[in-house]
Amino acid sequence: MNKRLKLLSIFITASLCCYAQTKEFDPSLDPNVTIVSRQPQEEWNSRYMWYPGQLAAFYQQQCARISKERCVNVGYPGKFFAKNNHAWFRKEVRLKKESSLCWEGPSDIVLYINGVKQSVSGKQAILPAGRSSLLFEVTTDDSLPCIILKGAGLENPDEWQVSMDKEHWTIPESAVMYNKPGVLPDAPQDMTARIKPLQILPMRNAEMQGKDGVSIGKNGYVLVDFFHLEMGALTFQAKGKGTITVRVGETPEEALERDDKKLEQYPLAPITLSEEGGTITLPERALRYVSLECDKGAEITSLRFDASLWPVEHQMQFETDDDYVNNLFKMSSATLHTSMHRFYLDGVKRDFLPWSMDALVSTLAGDYLFGDQQVSKNGISIALMPLDPQKSDIGIPDYPLHALFGLKQNYLRFGDLTTSLQYKDRIIQLLDFYASIVDENGFVHGNYGDRQFGYTPGWSTYNGPARKGVAAYAQIMLYYNYVTGAYFADLWKESALADRYRKLARNLKKKIFEHFWDDDRKVFINGTMNDNVTVDKRISHHAQYWGILADIFPKEHYDNLFENVLPNLPNYYEVVSYEKGYEFLAYAKAGRIKELWDHIYGVFGDWMDQGHTRFPENFMLNASRARQLVFYTRPYGLSLCHGANGIPVVVGALNGLIGFSQSSMKTNEYTIRPELLHLKWIHSRIPVKEGYITMKLNAEGESIIDIPEGCTVSIIKKSCRKPLVLKKAGEYTFKLAD
Repeated sequence: MNKRLKLLSIFITASLCCYAQTKEFDPSLDPNVTIVSRQPQEEWNSRYMWYPGQLAAFYQQQCARISKERCVNVGYPGKFFAKNNHAWFRKEVRLKKESSLCWEGPSDIVLYINGVKQSVSGKQAILPAGRSSLLFEVTTDDSLPCIILKGAGLENPDEWQVSMDKEHWTIPESAVMYNKPGVLPDAPQDMTARIKPLQILPMRNAEMQGKDGVSIGKNGYVLVDFFHLEMGALTFQAKGKGTITVRVGETPEEALERDDKKLEQYPLAPITLSEEGGTITLPERALRYVSLECDKGAEITSLRFDASLWPVEHQMQFETDDDYVNNLFKMSSATLHTSMHRFYLDGVKRDFLPWSMDALVSTLAGDYLFGDQQVSKNGISIALMPLDPQKSDIGIPDYPLHALFGLKQNYLRFGDLTTSLQYKDRIIQLLDFYASIVDENGFVHGNYGDRQFGYTPGWSTYNGPARKGVAAYAQIMLYYNYVTGAYFADLWKESALADRYRKLARNLKKKIFEHFWDDDRKVFINGTMNDNVTVDKRISHHAQYWGILADIFPKEHYDNLFENVLPNLPNYYEVVSYEKGYEFLAYAKAGRIKELWDHIYGVFGDWMDQGHTRFPENFMLNASRARQLVFYTRPYGLSLCHGANGIPVVVGALNGLIGFSQSSMKTNEYTIRPELLHLKWIHSRIPVKEGYITMKLNAEGESIIDIPEGCTVSIIKKSCRKPLVLKKAGEYTFKLAD
């Protein structure tokens, strides 16, 4: 046993050295990884359309099925927007002449022209000249009811209406990536990245054969490191006698674990070998490490890991003179990409499910890194509650309150008011529902819901708040929701609705300060304990960062918060959870960039230094290696790749070092407030709705910025009170230091 542990220690050390030399953490950018070409598909100058939120509903069911087949411990609190197998699409048209219209989609599509059912073949029809009322009825068995059109100038989904009951109509949802008539939106979209082993370590009675093969003797075994932690299928050629047992994991310990009851994924069945040999492809698993053990002997060749990656465009670029910072950023981006399958998911190994907070906080980085608006909208949809919500629909009382945060982020990043209009009914229902269930102070309680899950601000709750009391942070989130509801109501030109939400916000803000502001310590207390009566005077970070994000934490007390309160919270640096993306955005908003990066180095840097290539759901610093992997009292319960913890470093780079922010009132106005700290230079490209803002920031000498047409960029330098305001597209030079 000691020899085995010694070999494992050598392997981990070697992995760390290889990691230190590695520049690309994302398989899609790694030159040593082959992206398998997909079969070309016909593309139309149009895109599929469907009822808003229904793609997310079908995707969620897919994730739940995949999770159930692969993951041992899965489950959901609460209810979500239900899938529907029926949809109608309508449009009034006026054609100057007869025109041809083609369509594609699920098999059962019926066209009505002026209320008359049409007899067609081949999914095409000739439309008559003049005015006509078109209605498509789409019915499916177990797939998304959707349609894509070509011809007669009718391809634009924004010009159609869609309904699930022929009574309530809205603007269809669509996305540019769904422009292939032969590939339905809810069909698999992943691409394949072929990853070769980074290292193969013969643990006992085994020898390497080339770079991707191994000879295993009787009762021998090897450990394989693919470096990239992804979802995918292990494939290899094998011949020999007896059986070969394959175990996989996120860590060497997990891949070498022989007690199947301790695993988070169902074990793989032993493989019977033959003398003739053949190709073995195993069921999909999340893994970085693989152990191969043979009882009688085997020859293994052509080892590879075919990882499934969501197709993305790497839109944001970021590079500095410090490779350590660069690696942190790249590792964060890869963490988010690994977790990006239909949604920004929870741990791909442990459950592969979309959760509201995880999905929405991920947009703070994902919207800039990849710009996939539909993935962000899918997260918004699952956060919004079902139609006509009831108390019994609540799982985690604060999780639906993330939805409007995501909606505003979506609007600012993409400049598309259509999304809020598509979800308008559900937005209003959500806000009105919360307004109907609060107590006499306007507070939402943590003991709502069938499962009594309680508040879940993250897992770093050693300082509270109580799960089922009245938490201050949740009331601040509700306040922010009312304010955001008023913001969208103004954009919709519905002044009475906006005034109603503003009044709710004003009243709630007053109560928040009456009940939860500690005037002696100048911070928010936790709230109440589980009995909803006893005051919980403890302080945790959750209410403080939500107070900053919601613009109610008094700025004059920032110094006290960041210099005296947060650094002295018990376990604040030792236990770090997936809410840190929100919190670090608050750090950046408060201008606390050094403190932000000190925290990153101490937590995220430490994890990278340990040889990991993705960031986990929960950090337990100063714990033993075995303890770091434990979660839910299960030895490997911690997800070592969690999209939400890919966010903090990106926020630290984008909103911290670069100092990027955007006006919510004049959304074409952006601010750059650089804080390079020890860095000599930063080169970056930031995607915005108008195009790209490209910068070469230099601590000394000239800096360069290029801005797109249609926006205004203000550069705020520490050495100058008056900002440099750039209003025309083009390239400009300036100096950060005078």
